[in-house]
Amino acid sequence: MRSRYSASFALAALGIFLLVAASLANAAPSAARKKGGTMRINMSATDVDFSDPSLAYGVISWQIEYATALKLVNYPDKPAPAGSRLQPEAAVGMPLVSNNGKTYTFKIRSGLRLSNGEKVTAKNFQKAILRALTKSMQSPAVPFIGDIVGADKMIAGQATTTPGVIARGNTLIIKLTRPDGGMLSKLAMPFFQALSLKMANDPKGVDAYPSGGPYYIASRIVNRRIVLKRNKFYKGNRPANVDTFDFAVNTNLDQSLLQVKANQADYDIGGLPPTAHAQLAQQYGVNKGQYQVHQLVQTDYVALNTSRPTFANVAMRKAANYAVDRPAMLRVRGAFAGKRTDQILPPGMGGFRDVKVYPLKGADYAKAKQLAGNKCGKVRLDSTTSATGQALAQVAKYNLTQMGCDVDVKLFQGFQIYTADGTKGAEYDAALVGWNQDYPDPYDFLDILLNGNNIHADNNNNLAYFNNAKVNKLLEQANRLIGPARYKAYGNLDVMITKTYAPWASYDNRNLREFVSKRIGGYVFQPAYAAPDLGAFFIK
Repeated sequence: MRSRYSASFALAALGIFLLVAASLANAAPSAARKKGGTMRINMSATDVDFSDPSLAYGVISWQIEYATALKLVNYPDKPAPAGSRLQPEAAVGMPLVSNNGKTYTFKIRSGLRLSNGEKVTAKNFQKAILRALTKSMQSPAVPFIGDIVGADKMIAGQATTTPGVIARGNTLIIKLTRPDGGMLSKLAMPFFQALSLKMANDPKGVDAYPSGGPYYIASRIVNRRIVLKRNKFYKGNRPANVDTFDFAVNTNLDQSLLQVKANQADYDIGGLPPTAHAQLAQQYGVNKGQYQVHQLVQTDYVALNTSRPTFANVAMRKAANYAVDRPAMLRVRGAFAGKRTDQILPPGMGGFRDVKVYPLKGADYAKAKQLAGNKCGKVRLDSTTSATGQALAQVAKYNLTQMGCDVDVKLFQGFQIYTADGTKGAEYDAALVGWNQDYPDPYDFLDILLNGNNIHADNNNNLAYFNNAKVNKLLEQANRLIGPARYKAYGNLDVMITKTYAPWASYDNRNLREFVSKRIGGYVFQPAYAAPDLGAFFIK
């Protein structure tokens, strides 16, 4: 998932100790949970990238969709480790998988409805897959379902449907061109939730639409407001304590903190001021109720645009890795923020091994200058308008200047950086971005973010525009493996790409740090979505 950029992350042993020691106090007992009311949520310094399920790919977008979507399989509304284990949702049970691993057959439960009353059958899930594959949508879901039979023709615009997705009443059949051990996890992504058969294909995105989860998006005014309401047709057992979630978008981070402390707002889904964390931890404790800290499987990095002249040169990319001052980048985010890194895969991801390729204790400007050879020239560095985004940009600008670059910073409002820089041909040279796991598999980092075969016109996640034929082939081979061999292959690729090609200058692995008002209970950190479970919140 594209990172929630304004949420800060990264420090020390004390933070990790407090995090682990207090991790069990993260939700109130179910008997104390109350129903009803409106929870007032700020979304400081940003808006969602999209609310459209075929296009949305931000942490906040998916946090919202976890409350609204009805999926074939889903993650339970529980903290780790149970919250990371898939279970049937719309499906009666787990799918029947053919002996060759290429055909998945799901049976859909009867009696399911979307929030507009529309009955849910296999066709609603077929609709989601076909909509994502439609060329005009340019959906970021495509890399996850490209192995469905006939998907290639839809992606190329040569077909409007595919024989690889069959819907017959309550039976959904998905046929693959080759086995994919991660297919079930991929189908649990919000891209593939039950959609209304009347939902139009719109590459600009549909802002509000019927959905089959406990809630639905009742309205959205871009850059101003999002409203979720309880789905009266939902009959499942997922929590839905609050009647309405009212999101105020693009609020001020500092003002928002004061509002939450005063119970005028209940939670800032966009993050907290970096300077607030030490005081919040001291005043409220860690994971004792209002102030929460949880580890993510996340990497923040400087994407070095290999399709542009400056960073098309691998020596210049390696120079940038020596120039980036990782401790300084980390200090921007404040206390309890995470840890420094120089690799693609984060700790906690299968295949990760710590090899320390580039300096973690500070910049090595002498080495950076040697590699750059006074040839850096002009560099456009993209970041966000949040206080954290601007501070990170100033650190990175200084770092790159020390290796001889002439740096101009361009700022974007929240997730707009992903929309702008995800457009092929965008004229930036480096971008401060981040990635949180979609599901626990290294494919989701290395293949989704660095396989050149996944580059298309819009909604690109490969923001380095890295396209190396040898690496593409090795990634394809790694994805065919299972078990320890799979993790070993991806771990080797992480090290090889970092050392040899350096398309990123990674700098931290984050924690999620959040604060809720005194009137709110039921905070449950849902590990699969790297965010608290909205449905579990209640108003005391």
